[in-house]
Amino acid sequence: MGFSKPVVVIDNGSFNIKSGFACDNHPVSIFRNTVGRPKYLNGSYGKTPYEVYIGDAAVERSDELDLNYPVCRGKIVHWDNMERVWHHVFYRELKAAPEDRAVLLSCAPTTTMKDKVKCCEIFFETLNSPGLCVKPQSVLSLFGSGYTTGMSVDMGHDITEISPVYEGGSIEYAKMETNMSGHHLSEYIKESLLRRELNVDWNIDQVVQELKNKYVYVTKNSAVTRQQYMKTYKLPSGEEIDVSEEVFMAGELYFQPELVLHNKVNCLSLPDAILTSSLKCDSDLQPELFDAIVVHGGMRIPGIYKRLSRDLKLLLNRPVNIIQSTEAYAVAWMGGAVFAGSRESQRVWVSQKQFEEQGERIVRNRF
Repeated sequence: MGFSKPVVVIDNGSFNIKSGFACDNHPVSIFRNTVGRPKYLNGSYGKTPYEVYIGDAAVERSDELDLNYPVCRGKIVHWDNMERVWHHVFYRELKAAPEDRAVLLSCAPTTTMKDKVKCCEIFFETLNSPGLCVKPQSVLSLFGSGYTTGMSVDMGHDITEISPVYEGGSIEYAKMETNMSGHHLSEYIKESLLRRELNVDWNIDQVVQELKNKYVYVTKNSAVTRQQYMKTYKLPSGEEIDVSEEVFMAGELYFQPELVLHNKVNCLSLPDAILTSSLKCDSDLQPELFDAIVVHGGMRIPGIYKRLSRDLKLLLNRPVNIIQSTEAYAVAWMGGAVFAGSRESQRVWVSQKQFEEQGERIVRNRF
């Protein structure tokens, strides 16, 4: 199935949504996947006109808006708002008419067939797109790294998900979650700062976000000299505080959650989750999976690749290949762009006409 204009690629993330054209090598637009409505509506849509804010514009007005996040743990939970975000992507971000563009849409590996059909209904019946292809983010992340077999390690805002992929197909029964994500790191840092009863005449959420994005790190073997360990942070007020423990222990949450939280938690360390996921697969397949472990998602922590490689080698008693990327946050999108332009993708598109004639049946066949 050929299209006259470049395909639009949309990577639906819980925190950020990334979009662009398949002919490009990077997303055109990246913004917060959120919708804001005035608080005076009290959750109702209202009978009088009102302004709806989307993305970063909504976050900037969080004091006066009720924010809704359409995607939670990879699953679309609010379809009306998700439709608004997709409309915003076409008309405000990409400046492209949806009726002229086929769409490749990424989804979570656990997305149900019912949700895929709902995506088709919105893109074909509301946005009037000529074609749609829905692919799991785990598969696209492998494509974006130049592989078709391996393990996808998606380190997201509200979920860390490990998905084995074989020859471009996700092995769903072997999927694992660690129950530890970027959101948990933020909560740990925030609780630790509040516990110290510091002067909180500053925006603590802003401070936590900056510490998580710029200060958190992971050491190769969880050992560090005192000089390297000492970290200070300058508050907006000008006061300097010691954040050594927060930024060191936050990174260790991915590797030693019970040690950091001082109790038994319903979490797996990242290496244990990868090992468990691989053991669910056929033993003949496991060596191929370890040859391409693609770590991607919004969490970019210095040192995490070396630590993960070391811990997995100790667990498996064999070398592993951790695929690194300077643009790990966009790997799934780039995989979508690669797949949309490949000859193999022609077999899995659903056209508007096919959906009108066959409905759910064609979706089940193709997706």
